Amino acid sequence: MSDETKKPGGPEYTVDEILAEYGSKNGSAKREPSPKNKPPQTVKAKKVVEFPTEKLPQLSPDGQDAPKPPSAGGKRLAPKPGKDKPMPEIVPENVGRAIGAQLHTLLRRADHFADHMYDQAEPDPETLKAEKYIPGVDQEELPDADQPPPRRARLRLVKPRELPPDTPPAKLAAQYAKGLKSQGVRVKFATFFAVLAALCSLELPYLSWNTLLGGLGELGVTVFQLRCWVLTGLLALVGLLCYDIIAAGGKQLFTLRPRAESLLLPAFAFTLADGLTAAGMAGREDCLPYCAVAALSLSFALRGEHHRRRGDRMSAKTASQTRTPYVVSMNEGLWSSKPTYTKISGSSLGFGSQLQMEDGGHTAYRAAAPLLMLGAALCSVMASAGQGEPGRFVWAASACFTAASSWTALLAFALPYRKLAERLSKIGAALAGWPGAARCQPGGVIVSDLDLFPTGSVQVSQVKVFGGAATEKVVGYTATMVRVMDCGLTRPFHDLLRTHGALYREVSGVEWHEGGASGIIRGQEVLVGTAAYMHLMEVPLPPGHNIKNAVFCAINGQLSGLFLLSYAMSGAVNPSLSALMRAGAAPVLATRDPNLIPALLEQKFKLPVDKMEFPPVARRLELSKPDPEEVGGLVALLTREGLSVYCDAVVGGRRLRLATRWGLIFTFAGSVIGLCLTFYLTSVAAFASLTAVNFLIFMAAWLVPQFLIANWVNQY
Repeated sequence: MSDETKKPGGPEYTVDEILAEYGSKNGSAKREPSPKNKPPQTVKAKKVVEFPTEKLPQLSPDGQDAPKPPSAGGKRLAPKPGKDKPMPEIVPENVGRAIGAQLHTLLRRADHFADHMYDQAEPDPETLKAEKYIPGVDQEELPDADQPPPRRARLRLVKPRELPPDTPPAKLAAQYAKGLKSQGVRVKFATFFAVLAALCSLELPYLSWNTLLGGLGELGVTVFQLRCWVLTGLLALVGLLCYDIIAAGGKQLFTLRPRAESLLLPAFAFTLADGLTAAGMAGREDCLPYCAVAALSLSFALRGEHHRRRGDRMSAKTASQTRTPYVVSMNEGLWSSKPTYTKISGSSLGFGSQLQMEDGGHTAYRAAAPLLMLGAALCSVMASAGQGEPGRFVWAASACFTAASSWTALLAFALPYRKLAERLSKIGAALAGWPGAARCQPGGVIVSDLDLFPTGSVQVSQVKVFGGAATEKVVGYTATMVRVMDCGLTRPFHDLLRTHGALYREVSGVEWHEGGASGIIRGQEVLVGTAAYMHLMEVPLPPGHNIKNAVFCAINGQLSGLFLLSYAMSGAVNPSLSALMRAGAAPVLATRDPNLIPALLEQKFKLPVDKMEFPPVARRLELSKPDPEEVGGLVALLTREGLSVYCDAVVGGRRLRLATRWGLIFTFAGSVIGLCLTFYLTSVAAFASLTAVNFLIFMAAWLVPQFLIANWVNQY
């Protein structure tokens, strides 16, 4: 047909004939020449027609384009029309049906997916095996890579002070013991004379001082003058007994480093001056000098120093009981990017230096003391000279400085610290001073095998050998692998090794797995672990030997030995873990013993494992290294094994930190409120309101929360 179209005057063909010639699929269309005068008619195809990728017919001799074949997909064929011929058009009839069928298929597939979207695929046998025999572990939270880096610390304008010398604990305990008894005696006498001054400041309800001392008028001395002199003498006597407090305050003022003692020195000096001049001030017949308040301030300050010294001595004495104590430290971001407590065997290096550093109260008063001193001085000037009465300056300064020097200034840290040190020393723990307590914050606590089961808590109760293997060989291979694992089973298997006369062997190619470990001993593959580990490694176990608290040994894929273990947990473990969780510390089980998994601890020992974290085996090995690469800040030293001592040190340090902060909050609140009240009362010359008795009641009220906080610190 293509040859005939090239001839001039050749026959013309319809669209059907063209389709039959080029690519009709069914081939049922017949080519019939149309009459010359009959115009071509538009024909509708019954189905979508696809054309082969061949060269299309050439142009006709008369210059007209041959009709183009329809495109795939049933689109309309629009050939280029000639001069006198209409445009043919092909529109498949089943286009709508095809689209509807496709939409219907999509809807059916969507409904099927919705019905079976929660159906689980057929599990893999290896996956089922792993889920059955491998214990579940917790994944730690890694820091976000998009998180901005921490801000740089600001440059210090003052050079850091040199650390105290790292004195050995035994020598430090001897230094603190010197003069401790005499200081305790001075505390008692200072308190006695201060209480006596308070009694002299009181007005007896049934017997007045004028009645008792009415005969003094003949001597030219009034009762008010005599009481002022007696109170001034008692205050001077208390000042002599508390000479170290006065000397410390003078040294701090001279070196321009004021602390809490710096407030007591001007209060003591102005109160002495007020006691000597009070009798000459008009209108003060009912307002005695505040010698009793200042005397009690000095006695409580000396008592605070005594408590601090006793606590330091007990801590140093406890730390000196062993040369290789357990070191409790705080590592930043060790587990899940959180602060984490660790316990390793080490030395007392740095303990003596931290014990001699200033406590939280002195650190806080480094910033508060200058402000309080400046406020007291300004209030004294404004209440006297600012009101046109410069003669009241000594009285106003005595009241303002005494109110600013709180009774609990040196007790906020010392009193709870001494109580906690007494408790910890009885169980073999020593807190590393205030720096150790300041590091205690919420985070993780690494718990190892020896924490849950100290030495002697695990025993090998039964040994059974399979396959005709020698008992010495099985015991030696198992003890060797257990020693390589370095878990809590090392000591009982060492004793078992000596009992059977076996020897340790050289092992290579050690690999850790969940539930056990494998190695090569004398060319033989040795597997040591739990029953679940044996199932996982496809080692057949005899019927009835699927024991949870046992260690199995397999040599070259054959079960060779079974070691039944007996675990004895102390009754203090569960309360200790509960105390840790209440303190905001989450236990992290970094156990190496393959038997110590959360399932066993929960079923047999009823531990709250749902609130603990159990890292993967590789992470547990890193967290329980006996000699870690990085050691955090020192928190405490322990001289005994066990979880209870470990937890008491961590929880006690955490509570001491909170108790010190709350004690300082009440201390500063009392100082600021007292300074404001005394400024107002002295500015209006309210002698009848600002009496010594009212002053004593106000200052004593702030002692109540301090004693409550100090008693709370060791109630756990």
